[in-house]
Amino acid sequence: MHDALGNFNLSLWLDMLEKVVDGSTNMVVVTDRERRIKWVNATYTRVTGWSLSECVGKRPSELLHGPQTSSAELLRLAALMRQGLSVSDFELVNHKKSGEPYHVALNIEPVRDANGEVCAYLSIQSDITERRLQERHTAELKQRLEVAQRLARLGRIDTEVESGRPRWSSEVFRILGMVPDEEPREFEGLLAFAVPEDVADLRRSLAEGVEAGEELDVEFRVIGRHGQQRWVRCRGVPACEDGRYTLPRSCSVQDITLYKMRLEEKRQRNEELNQLVLERTRKLEESNRALEEFSYALSHDLRSPLRHLAGYAHLIKENLAKGSVDDSLNFCDRIMQATGRMQSLIEGLLSFSRMGREGLNVERVDLDAMLREVVVGLHDDAGLRNIQWRIAPDLPAIQGDTVLLREVWINLLDNALKYTGQRDISEVEIGWHPHPDGPVFFVRDNGIGFDPAHAQKLFGMFQRLHSDPQFKGDGIGLALVRRIVESHGGRIWATSKLNQGATFYFLLPNIAGSVVPSDWGAIESVHAGDSQALEPGRQS
Repeated sequence: MHDALGNFNLSLWLDMLEKVVDGSTNMVVVTDRERRIKWVNATYTRVTGWSLSECVGKRPSELLHGPQTSSAELLRLAALMRQGLSVSDFELVNHKKSGEPYHVALNIEPVRDANGEVCAYLSIQSDITERRLQERHTAELKQRLEVAQRLARLGRIDTEVESGRPRWSSEVFRILGMVPDEEPREFEGLLAFAVPEDVADLRRSLAEGVEAGEELDVEFRVIGRHGQQRWVRCRGVPACEDGRYTLPRSCSVQDITLYKMRLEEKRQRNEELNQLVLERTRKLEESNRALEEFSYALSHDLRSPLRHLAGYAHLIKENLAKGSVDDSLNFCDRIMQATGRMQSLIEGLLSFSRMGREGLNVERVDLDAMLREVVVGLHDDAGLRNIQWRIAPDLPAIQGDTVLLREVWINLLDNALKYTGQRDISEVEIGWHPHPDGPVFFVRDNGIGFDPAHAQKLFGMFQRLHSDPQFKGDGIGLALVRRIVESHGGRIWATSKLNQGATFYFLLPNIAGSVVPSDWGAIESVHAGDSQALEPGRQS
């Protein structure tokens, strides 16, 4: 009976089996114990291209194995069969008669005789090529999506279809400087990396969006695993559970650090441009104001030489009327000197009205000679007034614009004479102090002084601290002095008390046009005898 199973009964059994499985969508193969094919169903022939007559007596390996069939998997399959074990869902790449590869899932069951010996094998094979192609296609799409998201700095927090677990894409891990893992990670887990000072506003914004059930779109900073700080933008739709909204279970996470950096750079550039515009506007306003000041200064500072011209011309006229020429030549010389000063003054003022700091005509200036000439002219103008001049004998030579610096001394000394007019003796002292940034010059008088509380007005255009009509002036002289000193890179200030005289100081840098020294406290502290050092001074 058992022997018949290998002959007649096996054939009968195969006929019966054929009727059962011939219409199956799976391939069915029956082999003997030597693994030689005894029968295949129609599905096998349809899939592989091998007919039953072509298969009988041959081993499956002779027909189906090809270049893409894994040798390692074949060895593992052979080992399982030698042990007489069942094979379940064993995947292999086989090849059709045409040479086309296909994926198959094998289920092989050994058939045993009454003695328990394997006498045949029943193999049910499923063509899973389409499934594997779909899986590979899905994997490729997923990989491409990952690459596209990485390039776009775009990650996702999703819920896996199979497991229902929330997960981060690799880009989210990259943003946080972490190695991807398989741990369940929700949107709340990302919020744990938010910069602490941003959390309160972030949660308030999220809560408002969730409550309204509206799409969430938030930007916030995160601190990665290694302390790096980045900007992320998260977008998602709140999840709805039992009629109430919760945080999104699926949302995008985009790295916008570069975008934020560009925005900040643009903001800084705009701020720099705004500052540049403001600075240029300020300089333009200063230039316009300077032009206005100098238009008035022309009428102010030309009066003195005009008075000389008129005075000496009148004296010459009187001499000629008397038929005398005594002193007329001397008067003519004085007129010529005044005319020369007027011409130099006009040229200097017009030049200064157009110049920036680079417009100075810098040369060596002999202050001692300049001051003595200025003092002689002012003394002549003062008539019979009793004036006591004290001039330091060691005034240094400096670098600067001769014409403009002469105007500084004329205005400061004329200012001193004006406000000492009520004294029996007008005392005017000219001196200087050395300083690392340059010499500090001063003009000190014994006049009526000024109230320090109003000192900020002294160097403004048309500003005067004394309205008494006996002190003539239109508030231009000291404004002109300030601009000349500042154009040389220097600074001017004054100290005073009412009825105790005033002292005007100005520093001229060692090199004309150099920056104004920052340590003005150190400069002003040189004058320890003054009660206080002030920024402004008295306006003539």
